[in-house]
Amino acid sequence: MIDICSRQPDARLRPYIKMYFGAADDTPPKVQRILPNGEIGLCFYRGRAVIYDGLGMVQSCISGPLLSYQDIISEGRIDIVGVHLTTIGAHVLLPVPPSWIGSRTVRLCDLNDTGLRELESRIMGASGYGECFDAMDAYFLGRLYATDIDTLDMRRIQRALAYGQRHFADAHIPELASEACLSQRHFSRIFTDMVGIVPKEYLRIQRFQSTLRELKRSGWDGRTGQGILTRIAWDNGYCDYAHLYTDFRKISGYSPRQLLSLSEDTDDSFGWRM
Repeated sequence: MIDICSRQPDARLRPYIKMYFGAADDTPPKVQRILPNGEIGLCFYRGRAVIYDGLGMVQSCISGPLLSYQDIISEGRIDIVGVHLTTIGAHVLLPVPPSWIGSRTVRLCDLNDTGLRELESRIMGASGYGECFDAMDAYFLGRLYATDIDTLDMRRIQRALAYGQRHFADAHIPELASEACLSQRHFSRIFTDMVGIVPKEYLRIQRFQSTLRELKRSGWDGRTGQGILTRIAWDNGYCDYAHLYTDFRKISGYSPRQLLSLSEDTDDSFGWRM
């Protein structure tokens, strides 16, 4: 059974960090599947490293806003500490631009960044999660005050993100650009620079996540007919079941029914666990 704890960051960091989290599992499944949530996060595996499918052994990493699932393979106990950034948090707090990370997972050892490696060392040597969270607060506050933030463009993208989160079911790029008071071309460039993926893919992931949450809460299991599924699909901007099915397969690797049968998290505040 997985044991999870979380903590809010220092108040000055809350526009950029959703939460810190720690999790330990003595008997994890051999393969764990991580689902995209449209945001960037940092993970530190205390103790034994894990294998990221397609990447290899990982001790610590930055995971970009994935466009498809990521399988993680482990041998024995997992002890992970991480930070869940807001959509624009990486743009402000990380030493590498989100557009460079893109939808990849990047190992910290491949970045050769002194600050991140020092943070990794403190987390690996910490006596508990509280000490880990304190170390992350100190690191990110240092980054915050050392970063020259383009507040005008950031406010524009924040307005577009807020609009997209409210209207993702029927939002289109011209509307997001208008909300940001930018041309479509300029908006797409700035959005990708700050978020790490293009606006169209961001909206696609938000639609998938919203649909998955509603399906979990509805209790639909595939045996109660297609009525609930069709309504939820339509409410979240899918034109028909085939559209929803294709997105679910591409993003999670499973059909809606398969994903629901495998998922145990009915109210996942992290947004990436199955």
